[in-house]
Amino acid sequence: MVTPGPSVALASSQAVKHGPKAAIATVLGDALGSVVHIVVAVVSLQALLSVASQVLPILQILGCVYILYLAYASFTAEPHADVAVGQMRGYRSTFISGFFACVSNPKAIVFFAALFPGFIAPDLDVTFQSLIYGAIFVVLDAAFIVGYAILAVAAVKSRFGNRLNMDKLSGFGLWA
Repeated sequence: MVTPGPSVALASSQAVKHGPKAAIATVLGDALGSVVHIVVAVVSLQALLSVASQVLPILQILGCVYILYLAYASFTAEPHADVAVGQMRGYRSTFISGFFACVSNPKAIVFFAALFPGFIAPDLDVTFQSLIYGAIFVVLDAAFIVGYAILAVAAVKSRFGNRLNMDKLSGFGLWA
């Protein structure tokens, strides 16, 4: 959670361009993507493992292409020096971007498939335990992403902000 990834880069970029509400919409989309990963990991762990060799490479390619597209769009974006933070009207696109950036990241499903079995006690209600662990993860992950987005806005508003190109920084974060 602490290590910045594509979701952090995307939410930070949205926060700088369109304000905190856009970052929150992106984070909510990311959280929904995490919920999808958690449900897939919990409900179909055995099925996933049996078809992982066929499904995961396709998800990895699609996720990589989407994240590289977002990075390219950030690298080639025109500077937004004259755009005031918060000028965005709707947040649907940032929500959808957050969702797809998360759900297309194949590392997340592998993470949940590897993490959850170590914490689940088979003699207790597996579904309830999974809901609790999943909810804790989603809340903590969202908090960290929002924290990074707030730091990005603070950096842009600082005295060094005019030297930062958040599109290029975000593109680097998505590329890495």
